[in-house]
Amino acid sequence: MYQLFDMRPPMRMALFLGLTGIGMIAGALISFSIVSTILHIPFADMQKVIMQPEYASMAQLANALASIIAFGLPSLALAFFVKGDRMANMGFAPIKSYQSIGIVILLALFGLVLSGALGNLTEKIPIPSHFKNWAEGLEAQYKKAMLSMTHMNSFMDLAYALLAVAIVPAIIEEVYFRGTLQKILMDLTGKPFVAIILTAIFFSAIHFSYFGFLSRMALGIVLGYIYYYSKTIWLPILLHLLNNGIAVVTLYSIRNNPAKVDKLMDDNLPIYWGIVALVCIYYLLNKLKYNHTDARLEKSI
Repeated sequence: MYQLFDMRPPMRMALFLGLTGIGMIAGALISFSIVSTILHIPFADMQKVIMQPEYASMAQLANALASIIAFGLPSLALAFFVKGDRMANMGFAPIKSYQSIGIVILLALFGLVLSGALGNLTEKIPIPSHFKNWAEGLEAQYKKAMLSMTHMNSFMDLAYALLAVAIVPAIIEEVYFRGTLQKILMDLTGKPFVAIILTAIFFSAIHFSYFGFLSRMALGIVLGYIYYYSKTIWLPILLHLLNNGIAVVTLYSIRNNPAKVDKLMDDNLPIYWGIVALVCIYYLLNKLKYNHTDARLEKSI
């Protein structure tokens, strides 16, 4: 047992990736089986049926449960097999400076602007026609899944969507990517920048969207630096929650106008807005860094 608690970074990474693979398969099977039982629908028909808007709540349930199993369990396992407090190992430390909450809120807003500009940039990158057709098909499937999963007719639908699409993924994914994977990569490479970039690439790739790749990668980098500077997972969770939550609330506010929904899903921002947002994000991250440096110094005095 001592060897388990004293695993070297390569062994921890191998165990983590192995558990992730098992978790993804188990998450899909368990979540789809539960929803299939609830709806009395054959398991083989689940993927087609669950994409229909009338089953939005079931799609949200399946997505949240699959996320908890696929990403939550590997993080819990690694936290258990590493020395120290389990919650601390996953990044659950107190927020040392509450001014940081305001900084993170601003980072979330400028992050949305940067995301829109990077979406525009991605569309301008020349790619082979066959790859473009594949990417567009993948994007169409992703949009269809998101729209069906966020189909909302009432305030209760909105509350449920926020829980399943914003709150649960924000907590589970940040613990997985920043609280666990980034930490392992930091131990492996000894270079914070490399660990943050690699984690951001994996974070974006796991969403299977070419046109959203740069946007999610940029979000992942910002989340990575927030965690690295603040040493608490709560602040990345807050930004992730705001990013997803704003999208859900916006979709709810225009739910009765299909043209506006399509425009929201497809529209991007001019690239120059991205440059402005990037400058502001750089400034805010530095502010966060020095804010937490000051907090640590004050605590030691």
